[in-house]
Amino acid sequence: MFSYAIDDEIEYPLTSSVEVTIDFPEGKRWLFFVTPAHLASVGDFIQGTGTRLHLGERHMIIVSGLNPGVIGSVLEQLFGAGELEGRTLALHA
Repeated sequence: MFSYAIDDEIEYPLTSSVEVTIDFPEGKRWLFFVTPAHLASVGDFIQGTGTRLHLGERHMIIVSGLNPGVIGSVLEQLFGAGELEGRTLALHA
């Protein structure tokens, strides 16, 4: 089992992102959840285009809407599949 904290308020469930900190025996790690609508409004433009670039980091989880239930369900699914730690980055103090 694991514990986690949603580090940001979910102000706009369809158009935002939130960071999540997870407690592992070796220390805290984090990942973030983001919606496609938010991705459409952030990121660097590819030179000479109106297209934004996102490199699809393993610690980026894309969901169509944000709420605590969705976040918890995704984390549980990743944990059950043995993928949760690999989808996170270590937090350095």
